[in-house]
Amino acid sequence: MKRRVLVPLIALALGACSATTPAIHFYSLSQGSSSHANNSVVPQHELQLAPLTLSDQIDSVNLVYELPGHELQLAEQNRWAGTLDNQLEQLTLEGLSARLPGWVIREEGGKGPRLSLRVQQFAGRYDGKALVTVRWRLIGEDGKVLLDKLFQSERPLPTDGYNALVGELASSWSALLDDVAKGVSATH
Repeated sequence: MKRRVLVPLIALALGACSATTPAIHFYSLSQGSSSHANNSVVPQHELQLAPLTLSDQIDSVNLVYELPGHELQLAEQNRWAGTLDNQLEQLTLEGLSARLPGWVIREEGGKGPRLSLRVQQFAGRYDGKALVTVRWRLIGEDGKVLLDKLFQSERPLPTDGYNALVGELASSWSALLDDVAKGVSATH
């Protein structure tokens, strides 16, 4: 009797040892070679970046995927290479520096208006789209709200897969930075 129980248990244990675990893939939003602002321009204005905030539903190391019926799925095998908020802050700092010649972009301190970004949605969706929703505010030195805008983007993925999703999320973030730069420029 013991042998009948022991043999299947050993076979099960050996099978579990030989199973391969799925590979974990890490994704970065960096554009690789980013365009830098013209360093010969003398800064005339300052812009302060408030710490970026992420909604709780996307504040994860895993990429987020929206299913039908308001269900969110965390992609266990597909993760951000670093925290999402740090990647987005770096893209914002570099992107606005390139888009706003004559401006010094600071993460904290300094003079000038203050930019806050609240990321509400940064995910893929079951219908093959990348979704980005960001509330951004530009607040003057006197504390008055100069601009309060909601940016929304739904971009179809050119192909299936997380590489395509990350690429479209990065492109949406670039479009957001175009919108912010235009708004900042219009206020000064």
